[in-house]
Amino acid sequence: MEKDAQLKRDRNKRILTDIRREQLTAAAYKVVSQKGYNNFTIADIASEAGLSVGLVHYYFKNKQDLLLHVFKETQKNVRRNLAAELEKASDPRGKLEIFIDQSFLLFQREKDYFSLLFEFWTEINRNEAIKKMVRRLYQAYRAELSIILEKGIEEKIFAEMDIQYTTTLCVSIVQHTIIQHLIDDTAFDFNEYAGRMKTFIMETILRSAHAMDGLPVPR
Repeated sequence: MEKDAQLKRDRNKRILTDIRREQLTAAAYKVVSQKGYNNFTIADIASEAGLSVGLVHYYFKNKQDLLLHVFKETQKNVRRNLAAELEKASDPRGKLEIFIDQSFLLFQREKDYFSLLFEFWTEINRNEAIKKMVRRLYQAYRAELSIILEKGIEEKIFAEMDIQYTTTLCVSIVQHTIIQHLIDDTAFDFNEYAGRMKTFIMETILRSAHAMDGLPVPR
């Protein structure tokens, strides 16, 4: 009986820990995206979460530990959502369209995410742990897109191409369109440019495949 009671206490403790860490992650996500990487305090996080400063320190060693956890959890959620959307298409062309759409839609739905990411970019030359995490982020984007392109080539939907170059180009187009709009939201109509960028990427990838068959590029 005592063993069962201890197992129950341990389980409840783990559940409470998960809940508290989720609360603090959400609070840190919001605070850092608004105040910046260097301008927030643990007290800001505690206030946003409705918890004590002591509890923040109980669950996280320091600010960096908290921020790295926020970054990891945010990326998990982004990749999980993208994977779920990609499952809705059965062919590489459909998956490519979804990949592009979701990349732009993420900015429209989660501007705080990109504000947070922008804050992390500013730290990559001063913080090796953050640099490694941002590097893995871009590696993951390119890897996901590489899988789609490789499958398309295998199924003869896409022509042979330099996959490393193409994935780098596509990620650059999407990410840096977002960066420009994040810096100056009056520079261009984001929805219009997202649509035009998607068309450009799709046509760039599909053109060579259809040129091989003497067919017009689909629009």
